[in-house]
Amino acid sequence: MIEKNTSDDMIYNWRNELKGHSSGMKVVASANALKLKNQGFSKDEVVELLAADNFDLDLAKRVASNIFDEEANVKTAMEVAVVPTKYADCAPIIEKTLEKFSAKEFVTKLTSGQHAIIRADDKSFDSWKRLAELAKKNYNARLSLHNELKPWIEETLLNNVLIAETSDVNMKVASKGKYVVSMKHGSAEVDLSSGTSSSEKFKKGNYADFGLADEFMVKAAETISPYERLKRALQD
Repeated sequence: MIEKNTSDDMIYNWRNELKGHSSGMKVVASANALKLKNQGFSKDEVVELLAADNFDLDLAKRVASNIFDEEANVKTAMEVAVVPTKYADCAPIIEKTLEKFSAKEFVTKLTSGQHAIIRADDKSFDSWKRLAELAKKNYNARLSLHNELKPWIEETLLNNVLIAETSDVNMKVASKGKYVVSMKHGSAEVDLSSGTSSSEKFKKGNYADFGLADEFMVKAAETISPYERLKRALQD
C-alpha cells in the first residue's frame, strides 16, 4: 500500500505541471469546475472560484459555460485527460458507469479479478453495494461514494505511473493514433484517440469504466505528448 502523503504529493505535482500548459490547463479547469458544480456552486460562483485559483478569467468563463449551458443537450462531449492526474478527472466517467449499471454490477467491476481496483471480501462487497445503491438515488450518498472511491482510484493510477516511469520501453507506431508499447513484463496496443489499451490489466480491470489508464497508456501519452486530450462521448 502506497502511503497517502506520497500519493497526494506526486499527483498534486502532476496537476500543477499540467496547469503550466494551455491544453492541460483546460483539462484541469474543467475537472475543477465540474467538482464545484457537483458541490452545489452556481455558474458565477464557479467562475469566481476558478479565477481565485489563478485560472485565466476567460478560460474560467468558457469552462463554466461548457458545464452549465450544455445540460440541455441529449449528448454531452466531455473532455478528459488521456492520462488522468487526479480522481476528479475520472469522476465524470465513474458517474456514467454508476448510472448505466446496477449497483451490484458496478461494484463487481470494481472488485473482481486479478486486476481489481478494490480488494473486497464478502462483507466489504456488500457494504460497497449498499453505498452504490444509495448513490444512485441520493446526492449526498453519491458524494460519499466518490470520497470512498478516491484513494483506491488514485492509488491504482499512481501505481501504473510508477511502473511506466521505472520501466524500459520500446514503442512503435502501429497506425494513426495507435502505438505498440513494449515493456519487460509484456506489450500492448494503445489507442490515444479512444483512450484504450489492449492489455489484460486494462480490459479485465475494467479501466475504461472508471476512466483509468494503465502503464502502457501512461508511457505512450508521455512519450508522444504528455498533455494529449481526448473527447469521449459519455452516453447512457
